[in-house]
Amino acid sequence: MSANPLSAKLTKLLSSSLDDPKLRTSLTALSEFYSVNAVNARHNLRGDIERRATNVNYEFLQELEKVNMQFLELEAEMNAMNSLCQEMQDRLNLANVKTVTLLEQTDALREQSKICQVRQTILEAFLDRFTLSESEITILCSTAMEVTPAFFDALEHLENIHADCNALLITEHQRAGLEIMDSMRTYRSISYDKLYRWMQSECRTMSRPDGMMEVREVTKKAIQALKQDDQYFRSILEELVHVRRNAILRAFIDALTRGGPGGTPRPIELHAHDPLRYIGDMLAWLHQTVASEREFLESLLSSEKRNRDRGQAEIKLPKASPLRLVENDASDSEILDSLLDKNLEGTSRPLKSRVEQVLVSQANAITAFKISNLIKFYSSTIEKAIGSEASLSKTLHEISESSMQVFYEAIGKQSADLLRHPDAPGTDLGPTPTVKETVSQLKEIMKSFDTSFVQADEGNQDFAPILGAMIDPLFQMCEIAVANQSAFNRAIFMVNCLHYVQSALVYPFTTHKVDDLEKQIQGYVEIVVDEQHMVLLKQSGIAPIIQAMETKDDKTPLSQVPNMDPASISTVLSRLDDFLGSVNLDLTAWLSKIVSSRLAKNISTQNVKMFVDAYRRLCKAIEDPKNQYEFPATILVRTADEVEMLLVEG
Repeated sequence: MSANPLSAKLTKLLSSSLDDPKLRTSLTALSEFYSVNAVNARHNLRGDIERRATNVNYEFLQELEKVNMQFLELEAEMNAMNSLCQEMQDRLNLANVKTVTLLEQTDALREQSKICQVRQTILEAFLDRFTLSESEITILCSTAMEVTPAFFDALEHLENIHADCNALLITEHQRAGLEIMDSMRTYRSISYDKLYRWMQSECRTMSRPDGMMEVREVTKKAIQALKQDDQYFRSILEELVHVRRNAILRAFIDALTRGGPGGTPRPIELHAHDPLRYIGDMLAWLHQTVASEREFLESLLSSEKRNRDRGQAEIKLPKASPLRLVENDASDSEILDSLLDKNLEGTSRPLKSRVEQVLVSQANAITAFKISNLIKFYSSTIEKAIGSEASLSKTLHEISESSMQVFYEAIGKQSADLLRHPDAPGTDLGPTPTVKETVSQLKEIMKSFDTSFVQADEGNQDFAPILGAMIDPLFQMCEIAVANQSAFNRAIFMVNCLHYVQSALVYPFTTHKVDDLEKQIQGYVEIVVDEQHMVLLKQSGIAPIIQAMETKDDKTPLSQVPNMDPASISTVLSRLDDFLGSVNLDLTAWLSKIVSSRLAKNISTQNVKMFVDAYRRLCKAIEDPKNQYEFPATILVRTADEVEMLLVEG
């Protein structure tokens, strides 16, 4: 069955979705001209739509015509431009053909220009490195211009050029190097001559005696620069030595005779009556001057820059130089030490003459020793600053030896007087006034030595001769003084004197002598002990028995020796208790003459031991069957242990 068109349209209409964009767009466009829903409007709707489409197409066609006309105009213009471009290309091709030679020449010139620019740069660098500017030449050579830091910058540039010319001599530019070196040598000679003359006048201003002038930086640079020329440098140092030596000598003489500015401090020679102060003031002035002069020279010779490794050799001074440097290659330190020595050399003679005048009139041993210590102290201190080979160090060493010689001469004279007039001991056998006076003198000398500048490991060695010079003659005098007395009295007197001297030796540098005296004391103690032991044996009555025991024939019994029978021995031993009761009083009386309680106690202990040992030998001999004593217990009143107990407790 054929479909009903109306039904089909309705179906299509009903199946259409209102959300379809096309439908919505169509309805929107329809609403612009279909405003009345009438029958005629509905019948004419298709015609209206087609008519409107026709109008739209007509409008589009008109606009497209305008665009077409514009494209035609554009085409015409492009054709005209193409013609012009072709014409220009033809002209360029023609011009290129005509200018190809010119372009080649231009390229060649451009390459030559680059080469010239490189050569110009090299030449400018060469001239900058190997030539001086006009201003630098004026600064170096003009005598009208002062020496300023700019002078040293120019001089350094000159030295660099001179050194760099050595590199040219090993290339193909030897001629240029020789010519430049020749011109630089001329400028160098003129500039160093100018610097030398300027430095000469500068040295003349360094005449202040205190050596504490402020050294200008330009002066330091001048000294360092002159090191590059041996002759000029040597001459300047000689000029400096001349100025400084005269200034220091003049200042030393003024300090001795005139004093400081306005009389403060006072002249040193005003204290000539006081040898220690007089010599001490002179040495103190020299010590201060050495320090200030060294500081001045260090400031003068110091340099901010080290010599370059290339082209600047160390200064070499001949061995014949007045500065007397040990080697040709002189460091700043060696130059400074040599200058310091020469600058202070002038003070040696006035110092030595004045010290010798004091020593000639000096007879007191203590004062002479103190002077020697004082000189030795300053000699050691100054020697560290200027060296042992310096003239002033040698002078100080000489006057130190002279002062010690004066000391030994005074001690020798004193010792000779002691030996000529020995001081006899008193009844107490104690140290004599002479011994005490000598020890008192020795104490003062040891105190002075202890407070002086002496190295710890050299103290014994330095002081040993002094101890020997003072003590040995003293003990000789003591031995002479008691030569006519008994051995016991001589021993006690010598023990007292030796101990008195030994007790004064309390310093580390006297240890060796203390040991020697102790050995001597022990020798005399043994004499005292032996003498006293014999006395005790005699007082106790057992001396004959001990002697008989030691002298009898080994085959003969002791009981058969005359006076050694039991009855005789019993008689002797019966009085032993009385002896034991009084022996300690006797020991105390004898030993009271020993000054040292330690030695007295030691002697007493040894005496008791020796007596007990002798009595013990006696007991053993009586108890020995070989000696044929019957009933030995009835003979021996006391055992050896009882005797020892009684002696120790008593």
